Amino acid sequence: MSHLPAVRAVLLMASLLSPLVASARAPLTFRLGYAGQVSTARAYDLVDENDHLPLFRTGIAYAFLLPGGRLEVEGGFLSGSTSAPLHQVATAKLGLVGVELGAAYRVRVGTHFEPYAQALVGYDWLNLQLSELKQGTRQLSATGLVGVSLLLPLQRSNPDSLAFLVDLGVGYGFRPEARFDALAPTPPGKDEEEPIRSAPLPVGTLPLSGVTYRLQVGLRL
Repeated sequence: MSHLPAVRAVLLMASLLSPLVASARAPLTFRLGYAGQVSTARAYDLVDENDHLPLFRTGIAYAFLLPGGRLEVEGGFLSGSTSAPLHQVATAKLGLVGVELGAAYRVRVGTHFEPYAQALVGYDWLNLQLSELKQGTRQLSATGLVGVSLLLPLQRSNPDSLAFLVDLGVGYGFRPEARFDALAPTPPGKDEEEPIRSAPLPVGTLPLSGVTYRLQVGLRL
C-alpha cells in the first residue's frame, strides 16, 4: 500500500492540470466550401450569361474570446472561373485567384447557433481569355458579410468542445472594374516559331462587384 500516496498525488495533479490543458487548446477554425458572386451588370454577360462567378474557398481563423462573443481574424484563399460562348465560334473565360484577410464578430446563441458580421479585404489575380488571346491583371477587393453558423459540438454536455460547423453568409463584394485592353497570344516557347505579329485586342472594362454568398463547412478546435 506504500504506492497509494504516489497514485493519489498523480491523480490530484491530473485533475488540476486538465482544465489548463483544455483551455490551452488553440482557438482555431478551419473552413472550406463554396463562395459565389452575382454581377448583374450587362457587360458581365461576356463571361457568364447567368451573372455568376463560382469560387472555391478555404480559410483558417484564430479567435480572441471577448465578454460578449468572439473576434475571429481569418485568412482565406479563393479560386474559380466562369465562361460563356462568344458568337458560337469561341469562348470567353474569366479566371480568378485571390487571397483575403479580415475579421468577424460572432455571438453564441444557445448551443448550436452563432450569428456573425464579417469584413474582409483581398487581392485578386484575374485572367481573361478569348480563344487564344489572354490578359492578366491584379487588383484589390473588399467583402462585407452577415450570416450564421450552425455548430455541432462532439460533446453535447460541453458546447465549447471540438465542433463541426456549417457556415452560411450573404453580403456584397466590392471589386473595381477590371480593365482588359491588351489581349494577346501567349508568347512562343524557345523552340516554337514566332507567330505573325498583331496588335493587342482591347476589350474594355469588366464589372466585377456584386452580391456574394458563401456556404462552408468546417472544424472548430
